[in-house]
Amino acid sequence: MTDFRAYLKAAGLSEAEAHEQNRNLDSWEDFFHWMDHHTQDEELPSAKRTSIGAPQLDLCWKAALFRRFHAMRDQGLPVGSPPSWTDVIEKRRHISLCVTLSLTAILSWISASTLSSEHISLTLSAIYTALYTVMIFFIISTFSKLILGTWHALRGPNANPWHPSHSARDPLPDSKVAVLFPVYHEDPARVSAGIISVAKSLERHAPEHIKNYEFFFLSDSRQANYRIAELAALIQVRKACPNFSIHYRWRKSNDHAKLGNVTDFCRRWGSRFKYMLVMDADSLMNGATIQKLFRMMEGNHRLGILQTSPTPVLRESLFGRMQQFAGRLYGTAFSYSMQAMNMGHASYIGHNALIRIQPFVDHCLLPELSGTSPWGGKPLSHDIIEAAFMARAGYEVWLLPELEGSYEEIPSNLLSFLIRERRWMQGNLQHIRLLFIEGIRPVHRETFITGVMAYVSAPLWAIFLIVSAWYMTFYIQTFQFSLDMMGSLSLPSIMMLASTIVFLFAPRVFAILQNLPHAKSQRFGGKIKMIASTLAETLFSFFFAPIMMAFLTRFTWLWIKRRSISWGNQQRDDDALPWKMCLKHFGWTSSLGILITGYLIYKLYMIPTQAILMFHLMNGHFALPNSILFWFFPILSGLIFSVFIARLTSFSFPALLKAKWFMIPEEHEVPLEITQMLEWDEKVRSTIPDPENLEHCIQYALNSPDFYVAQRARARHISRFYSNVSEKMTLNKKLTIDEFMTALSEKKALDEILRLYNYKQS
Repeated sequence: MTDFRAYLKAAGLSEAEAHEQNRNLDSWEDFFHWMDHHTQDEELPSAKRTSIGAPQLDLCWKAALFRRFHAMRDQGLPVGSPPSWTDVIEKRRHISLCVTLSLTAILSWISASTLSSEHISLTLSAIYTALYTVMIFFIISTFSKLILGTWHALRGPNANPWHPSHSARDPLPDSKVAVLFPVYHEDPARVSAGIISVAKSLERHAPEHIKNYEFFFLSDSRQANYRIAELAALIQVRKACPNFSIHYRWRKSNDHAKLGNVTDFCRRWGSRFKYMLVMDADSLMNGATIQKLFRMMEGNHRLGILQTSPTPVLRESLFGRMQQFAGRLYGTAFSYSMQAMNMGHASYIGHNALIRIQPFVDHCLLPELSGTSPWGGKPLSHDIIEAAFMARAGYEVWLLPELEGSYEEIPSNLLSFLIRERRWMQGNLQHIRLLFIEGIRPVHRETFITGVMAYVSAPLWAIFLIVSAWYMTFYIQTFQFSLDMMGSLSLPSIMMLASTIVFLFAPRVFAILQNLPHAKSQRFGGKIKMIASTLAETLFSFFFAPIMMAFLTRFTWLWIKRRSISWGNQQRDDDALPWKMCLKHFGWTSSLGILITGYLIYKLYMIPTQAILMFHLMNGHFALPNSILFWFFPILSGLIFSVFIARLTSFSFPALLKAKWFMIPEEHEVPLEITQMLEWDEKVRSTIPDPENLEHCIQYALNSPDFYVAQRARARHISRFYSNVSEKMTLNKKLTIDEFMTALSEKKALDEILRLYNYKQS
């Protein structure tokens, strides 16, 4: 006689009840009949489908320029008259632009004057000055926004009369928030632990509003092993969070990745919810922070997107800890300044943000760009465009860095970081196509341009450095210098160098000054450790920057050649990179650095002795031609040792945390949400199969009573599915993995698999 007690207990009976009921079941048919009459099928929220589609956009830049950027007068502003803060941010933008243009003009004039005194060719001088002007303009622009924004941000949100917190109110009972976790081959244990931690935090901070929230585990995973592991993890989530509705949806087609996943949710269930809290697989948020966002949204119908500033956490590798420290210390200061400069025309980063669903559906679904990828297709970095379209429709998008309790994980090594950068680069360069769309706000046009220049500047810097190195050696070799000339060059050169250093490192200085008070600095390990960690991270950036420059230049070239990239899942562990992988991906940059260094040494060796002596004499014995190698040392050494840098920084050094190096406040005092997430990650991981092991996952699906009961509640009676696999099972033929997954979703087929498997085991 078969023992059904484990399945009966999984169905909700107590030990005694299961024992008693088991005596009444003589066969599998009896058991299946009992299941049919004593268990309920799982129901997803009834689909209330909305017909949605991307808006028709005229992407012709000539037509857009002809219309001179007129607003959308035909459509009007659907949420009322523009708020008064728009005039304030335009005034601040104009001040910043005037400062930027003035400083750029001064430095460009100094550069041009310096070059003209050296009697170099007009063509070379024009190229050099143009490159310098373009690059220094964007550096100064960031600097001026940081200064002006920080000045206004120092007064805090309470001094900003337009801040969304002033109009916040308690949500209405029928206002619903869908918390979305879109995943694609992510670690099911980590995702599930994050869901549990967020739900538990909501229970603590907003117990009276639990019914306002529903969670959605939206899977795009293609591999059967990941799907089984996700379903297994879902069982643990529901056991841990019985007070919440937690739904699982698997999409048959993963078209357009996360963008398509969220769009599919909006199409099926968007009209059932007023807001959606969009998360990443590694996202984590404090319940109080979520509730604050909810209250702000409820109090102001103009708000379209409220974006938190996620804090990077949980990194253990040296690279990850340095990036985490920099993001927490400098990034926070920059976020505050950007809030003051952009207010309700901020950007959206794609996760840890609350979105008003209806205007998102009406205005923010993105069109397919004409042409093939990477120039065409669905925009890859869709979040920035969605923010621009939301503001274009008259709604507000706010960045709220003062709301702590929002967390994410960042790449743990240099390779993962560069892979992510290539994806972002392709997405940002697609924004060129949208730059002249009618109605886009000036702030967002500026964001598009800044995003493009963040990547295009890499090849420009490379060209600038090549021109500089070539000219330096040529300048000395051809005796194009005199005593008067050397004297006239010293002051302008020092001014250019000093100003560039100030503009580049001002964010670090401001961040340190803001956190120097004892209470704040203690959260970063104390004043000494905070400053020492900043200096160490800055030193690393000298060697890291040329590697970034080389890779982004290569990525730009691949983009020009229309070489696309897909948006895969991110490596989220802290495993060290093996030597083989480092050599494979960074060997070319090391070789490039060696070749450039060798060529530069050769050119310096070819300088006549007389020229060397004259140069040394005329600069007051301050430098020799070989000093050029000193100026290029960080660049060349960063390239040459890139293999070793990638390998070394991928290692974890626990002693650094103990010594409070690169410490962040979330390590000084670990938030409960992170602690709970780690605890639940361990618990869930111990109960689910390894998603990387297909055989392990299949055995789990066949042996776990919990999985069978949960899956049977999800399964449906679909005759065509059953007929497709029943013949094979009757003839005792092996099912393919796709047929096995199909059988798991059909009730009769699932029952038959369980019966046959247990028969064979007996």
